[in-house]
Amino acid sequence: MHQRTLGRHLPSILLIAALVGGTAACAAAPAGAAPATARAAAAATTPAASATLGPTATSAPSSRPVVVESAAQQQIDLLLRLVEADPTDGEAQRDLGLALLQRVRETADPSLYALAEAAFLTARELRPDDPLVGIGIGAMQLGRHEFAEALDTAQATLDLAPGDPSARGIVIDALIELGRYEEAFAEAEALAASQPDLASLARLSYAHELRGDLPAALLAMERAAAAPGLAPENSAYVLALVGHLRTMTGDPTGAAAAYRQALALVPDHAPSLAGEGRLALAAGDLATARARFDRAAKVVPSPEYVVAHGETLELQGDAAAAEDQFELARALITLSRANGVVVDVDLALFEADHGDAATALDLAESAYAAAPTVRAADARAWALHRLGRHTEATESSTEALRLGSRDPLLLFHAGAITASLGREAQAREYLEAALEIDAGFAPAGAAEARRLLADLGS
Repeated sequence: MHQRTLGRHLPSILLIAALVGGTAACAAAPAGAAPATARAAAAATTPAASATLGPTATSAPSSRPVVVESAAQQQIDLLLRLVEADPTDGEAQRDLGLALLQRVRETADPSLYALAEAAFLTARELRPDDPLVGIGIGAMQLGRHEFAEALDTAQATLDLAPGDPSARGIVIDALIELGRYEEAFAEAEALAASQPDLASLARLSYAHELRGDLPAALLAMERAAAAPGLAPENSAYVLALVGHLRTMTGDPTGAAAAYRQALALVPDHAPSLAGEGRLALAAGDLATARARFDRAAKVVPSPEYVVAHGETLELQGDAAAAEDQFELARALITLSRANGVVVDVDLALFEADHGDAATALDLAESAYAAAPTVRAADARAWALHRLGRHTEATESSTEALRLGSRDPLLLFHAGAITASLGREAQAREYLEAALEIDAGFAPAGAAEARRLLADLGS
């Protein structure tokens, strides 16, 4: 599991933010609108105050989640009252679906997808020509990693609303996650040029990052952070991404400032807490790193944060506590799969590092067959490496780097694989690059990279 989950799911996460915090404002009632419609639209566009645990059980008892008041949950409560009072209120059903997607974003609770889906399907029956319903369904499908379905939904929505920027955004996200990069990059550049707002600039940033142009990625994300009228939670999230990119461009001081700014807006903002954890890890401060990852995982019980916490515990020599965290991560991943989320790539990486390498390869092969992305190629490479099939692994690793990515995890994997083949100079180049870009990219990975470099040096 790998901290770039933050960036990998950036498009769909920010799409949901835009829908709830901005795009859904298209539904805000014009003069003379019905009162129920106006209330529903207002609820759907109320900014989320902070991350908090969802209303359903998403974690083992040992996780002891932090509970923070959530404006998003207040939106949901209001919208539930509206649809209970009038189940035929299609706008309220639609906006309930959007608010539930925001809640998934805050809590990492995949069980909420089923509730959102029910609301959207009802809304679609009541409002078949409403493009916002299609956009909501597409966002839900992105969240579940149903990328081919999301692409179909977005294209159908564009038939209803030609040129709609949110629908175009779903197309970009789906194309990227299907490995259709050139189409996605061209559309991302066109969308950002025609409508340079939070969502389009964030997608453009991600396109630059995938191609290894980190300065351009940072510039686009800083422009996104400067977009006017953002809700505090959305501003905090973009600032966390700015912090991540500042780290990768050699500015840890600037990264720390971005995380502090985000946490001033939203105390206990989980992505920013995790960002501080990675900075502490890079500085060799395992105690602070562990505390930050632990706090992030309690606020938002995501496998990403739970695994980082476990790996930090492992580095500190507490194997039993680390294994407890890995078991919790397994439970969270199982919960996601049970709620319809496709997690083959993330689960393959987790199994390769903390489980069974043969299972990891099966998952990676399945993911690659469905969508030949650079991350699927990397997961396949890493599973093959763990199985000792290093020559095959290097072929997949080369494919994973074909866009020019400077992702430190991909570079670390390439370095470890080439080191196993005795290609010392190339291995050293990859490993040094990974640590130079982000010395705290992952607790176990960064530690292994340093060990391999020490072995190569001797």
